[in-house]
Parts: sequence; C-alpha cells; structure tokens
Amino acid sequence: MTYDLEKAETREELAEMNRFNLLDALASSMRETPLTEGGFDQLPYITLSLIDRGLADTRAIAIGKALKYGDMSSLSWAILECDGYNFPLLVKLEPRLFELLLSDGSIEGDHPVLIERLNEVIK
Repeated sequence: MTYDLEKAETREELAEMNRFNLLDALASSMRETPLTEGGFDQLPYITLSLIDRGLADTRAIAIGKALKYGDMSSLSWAILECDGYNFPLLVKLEPRLFELLLSDGSIEGDHPVLIERLNEVIK
C-alpha cells in the first residue's frame, strides 16, 4: 500500500507515511518462500540475504545455520549440496565462504571436491 504523502497533516505523519512507503518498496525486493515466513526472528540474516539474491531457500537455510553455529563440516556439506545453478551463484554472491572453507584445516577431506567444483565455475 502506498501512502499519499500530500495528505499528511503533520511532520510526524509525513515521516511515518514516508517510512511505510520505504518499507513497502524494500519488501518488494525480498523473496518470500514458505520456508522464510518466520523472517528475522527465525532465520539468520545471511540466510534471508542469500534467498533475496536468488539462492535456493533450502541451501540458504543450511548455510545460515552452519555459519550461526560455526560448524565448518555442515557449511561444507551445505555448499557442496548446491546444484549446478546454485553453486555458481553462491560463488558469485559469497566468495568468502569458499575462502573460509579452503582455509579451514578441519575439513581437508572435502577440499578436493570443493576445488574440483570451483575449477568448473572459475575458468
């Protein structure tokens, strides 16, 4: 709903209408899926950001939870489970995730697969 700013009678009303218009405009660029209905209270910010930028919600949720708990093994699994569309998209959106995984010694067993997949994307 867009508020007509010219109908505001006070500065406070104008500010409030403007705030609501901005919230509506921002909401139009956010993707809502059945899994994201909980919003900020339920999911880490990175999860919602990845979903808004086009990553599958199932992958974004797994990545967000792994980051929230600092679980590198789960993060590696969540990323390696990305399909042929989501993996290259994630490389583009969040290259630091891959740097984080390749720098982490606790998941060295995943490095060969991760490196192979990254080489397919980064040519």
